[in-house]
Amino acid sequence: MQRGKKSVIAALLAAILIIVIPAQAFGLEFNDVPITASYYKAVDKLSNVGVIQGRGDGAFAPGDNTTRAEFCAFLARANGYNPNYYQPKELPFPDINEEHWAYPYISFCYENGYINGMLDGTFCPNDYVTDEQAVKMVVCSSGVGDESLSKVGPKWYSGYLNVAEKYSLLNGTRVNISSSANRAFVAQVVYNATLVGGNDAQDAVIVGNTSNKKPGVLPGTPEKNKLPGTPAEDEEDDEAETAKKPVITEEDLDEPFDATEEEKNKEKEKENEKKPVRKPVSKDGKILIVLDAGHNYSITDTGAVGNGIREQDITFYIAEKAKTLLERNGFKVIMTRENLKDNVSTESVMASLTERAAIANESKADLFLSIHCNAGGGTGTETYYSEDSDFGEELAELIQENVVDMVGLADRGVKSAGFVVLETTEMVAALLETGFIDNEDDAEVLKSEAYQWDFAEGIARAICEYFGKKYN
Repeated sequence: MQRGKKSVIAALLAAILIIVIPAQAFGLEFNDVPITASYYKAVDKLSNVGVIQGRGDGAFAPGDNTTRAEFCAFLARANGYNPNYYQPKELPFPDINEEHWAYPYISFCYENGYINGMLDGTFCPNDYVTDEQAVKMVVCSSGVGDESLSKVGPKWYSGYLNVAEKYSLLNGTRVNISSSANRAFVAQVVYNATLVGGNDAQDAVIVGNTSNKKPGVLPGTPEKNKLPGTPAEDEEDDEAETAKKPVITEEDLDEPFDATEEEKNKEKEKENEKKPVRKPVSKDGKILIVLDAGHNYSITDTGAVGNGIREQDITFYIAEKAKTLLERNGFKVIMTRENLKDNVSTESVMASLTERAAIANESKADLFLSIHCNAGGGTGTETYYSEDSDFGEELAELIQENVVDMVGLADRGVKSAGFVVLETTEMVAALLETGFIDNEDDAEVLKSEAYQWDFAEGIARAICEYFGKKYN
């Protein structure tokens, strides 16, 4: 509940430390992806879960073309590829062998029916993927397409574009037929594929499509499945007799998928791999909490910037305050960044993310919480959990409820996501997106020390409630 701070915030702001740092003085995670870019959110979210990475010099290179091998890597990572568990299968393409860096990714995509190769039987891994080829593969990976779509419309890709538009897979993009897909386009369509059934992006514009209607989202999205026999990406349907693109009905798309026994067994195995029970206690009798102040202070894996503040600074200030309150309530607390200017591995974004989880795992923590600021348009607070965690949703709901109650920003709800820090930690875990750093009103809250204490108290109250302790 509120403690009267909001009514006197103007007076408090005159007395507390306000962080005023010119936004242009700091780079984003990628120095060539401005927060105003239409694809910023897609790049930000996908880099956070390790799907995409930069060029190694702090740049993302959004205008660079993407090879077919690179696209398979993006697509595989976005669909659960894990090198520790996936064993590459033999491929039928004569122009790629096991020595190729992308062989495991291409194998994963081929085995799951996302790709088929070219008409001559090759795969052409080093050729640039075209916009329509990328759309076809994304449609198949999203579970909303099958081989019959290649026979729908005047071109082999007509049916795929139709379905992609219906399921909002083209939001925020412009499809140029036969053009090489740049990295910004690839990031956006792959990100959209993770939101099938959602409404989180902007309008889609398809070159050559005379319809200006915003793509709708069909209810009852089919479950993901393996789709063998999908057409070659460059196939042309020379037998088409009409240039009119037929409408694909919801009934056509929602035909139930009859899972095989093998697939059912895999689902059961996945269910049995859930994370440990919720309330283990450290050997010294104290419950151990790991607080992860999201992002690094500098170099690699830095956060978003907006309205004169930096994400990596705000997350540390909130985590530091939460640590004080949790220790007051008898918890033992470890910070992944012990000081404001600390970095957690600067080798790469993925190294930074995995090291944070490793800190929690090696310390045998009882609970892990990663704290972030959102960006990319919007307002309010939201909390994430891994759907593979037995009690992650419960923890996320308590954090969301208490933080929203204390701070008062819009309630964006609780959601599941495959963030690296949630998927690789071995204890119950959650990720808090405190507010939108690029929203002026949210930023005023984030930079306020009084509100930072409110965020911290909401976190501490939630963790106390989770472990059945009275908050003091």
